[in-house]
Amino acid sequence: MAKSSKSILIVSDMHVGSATSICSAEPQITELGTVHLPNKLQLALNEAWYNCIDELEQKPTLLVVNGEPCDGANKKQVGQQSWTTNIQDQINDAGKLLNDIPYENLMFVRGSGYHVQQDGTNFEEILAQQMGAEKYKAYGGTGLTDYYALIEMYGKTFNFTHHIGYNKWAAYRTTALAREMAGMVFEKEKMGRADVIVRSHVHYFVHIEFTHTHGFTTPAWKFPDAHLFRGGVAGTTPDIGMVEVIVEPNGDIDIVKHIAEMEIKPLVRHF
Repeated sequence: MAKSSKSILIVSDMHVGSATSICSAEPQITELGTVHLPNKLQLALNEAWYNCIDELEQKPTLLVVNGEPCDGANKKQVGQQSWTTNIQDQINDAGKLLNDIPYENLMFVRGSGYHVQQDGTNFEEILAQQMGAEKYKAYGGTGLTDYYALIEMYGKTFNFTHHIGYNKWAAYRTTALAREMAGMVFEKEKMGRADVIVRSHVHYFVHIEFTHTHGFTTPAWKFPDAHLFRGGVAGTTPDIGMVEVIVEPNGDIDIVKHIAEMEIKPLVRHF
């Protein structure tokens, strides 16, 4: 009997805890013994989350959370625009959302310390333990998470890390990714080949395919907060969604983007 296809689903940049990011229907605020009431944007993001899950072509063999399931304490804004700065509440709510994806296996890759770390404690590591994720440490160790990951499926190697250069202007958004893909060729003797290069952080989807390699950046689950408007509004609205990669037994790769059509629009005040 022929083997069936396998798939990897990539989710990143959930930023749970921010008032402009996704949350569950009833996020718990444990210190107050109450729940957060999702705002209009969060309700739309929550609906988009479950629509994306419904659109998956198959049950993911592996779910990879490629950085930043939580938003963190938001110290630079002293917690403004956060429904909670308790990071345990944030990762608990992120876990609720992730557990509604029907995955078989789970891995986490670390994101930015500002969002996921407090002093020496990494909360992606804690969430990975809570959810029973697969262990990945590039050079050994007892933890479950690292800053990059190499995954093989049907002879194809996936190279994951969170960060990549950001550009507000759509015309140049392929530049950093193409540069990274070219640079990984020179890492082949040190790290091995990379057939699919996955990056996140930028909150927009871009896909580049060369003769033997794919590269893409993943969409996000957070709309802009005050930090992103420092350089103006243009180019700040994110792509919302997930990316599903289907690998056939013969090594054929299909990149399936699940980008939500967000019908919610900012208010226009008429006079």
